[in-house]
Amino acid sequence: MSVQTTTRTPAVLAGSAEHAAMTALIAEPEAPVSGAPVWSPQAAGVLLALILLSPKQPTEPRDK
Repeated sequence: MSVQTTTRTPAVLAGSAEHAAMTALIAEPEAPVSGAPVWSPQAAGVLLALILLSPKQPTEPRDK
């Protein structure tokens, strides 16, 4: 049976300059703008125009 031992090291307190430097090295910067699509008011007018200008559905010929 193996015995596992742990060694504790005393905590080292860092000043604000060291803390800021370490945070800059470790932290990943967050992107300011995501790549998600954004709603655009101009797109509503284009879609409405496409709907109005789209060809009508064919109708069945009437029997005379």
